[in-house]
Amino acid sequence: MHKELLLMAFEKVRKELTKEGIVSPSDSRCAQELSAVISKTFPYGDRSLRDFYKEARNQTGDINIPQPQALLALSQYLGFENYGDFLVKNKIDEVKRISKVRKVPKRNKKFVIFLITLFLAAIIGFFAYNYFNKQRWMEWEETHYIEASFDSKKLKEGNLKAYKEERITDFEKVTPSCDTKFFNDDGSVRMWYGKNKKGVLEYFSSYGLHPQTGKTLKPITQYIIGKYICVNSKF
Repeated sequence: MHKELLLMAFEKVRKELTKEGIVSPSDSRCAQELSAVISKTFPYGDRSLRDFYKEARNQTGDINIPQPQALLALSQYLGFENYGDFLVKNKIDEVKRISKVRKVPKRNKKFVIFLITLFLAAIIGFFAYNYFNKQRWMEWEETHYIEASFDSKKLKEGNLKAYKEERITDFEKVTPSCDTKFFNDDGSVRMWYGKNKKGVLEYFSSYGLHPQTGKTLKPITQYIIGKYICVNSKF
């Protein structure tokens, strides 16, 4: 069902972009928008989405999206609680369609739907339990990420993210001053910045997504340093 999930997500984002005034949104633009949606909880490039979408359109069988976080984000984008919820509800719709085509008696139709729903719920519940309990998670705590227990509410709100060791050890919010070393000897940056939900600039020790907004951080520049950090001083 990965194929159906992805096709539905592309269809929805294409309609949304069209409503925003973009005529005939390209596959690349749709992939970029979906990448931004998924990257709120799990960094995911638009190129992978474009490749999966091309594969989904060109083959009759299902495709395989190996990242559970991507499946979860796409499912929630489509209005489902999680991927298991997507599977159950879409399987029920498929059963109803088949029953209608084959003209199954109404009594038998309801019973068949009930049995299939029960069976799918049991299987999905088993896999979901194992996944969410084996997967490690982290959440933002003021200036840095900490490891956290699974919480469905925090995950839905975008506050719980898949655990990444480098985010725990190397990524933190910092408060720079004019004495801060902003660049390495080879000219590469040592700091990145982005606005929080209130529109205030914040600075971080590593490249990535802003913990609150999910937007990609930008590398520090001489202009930003002079205008916002070393105000009224010659940097």
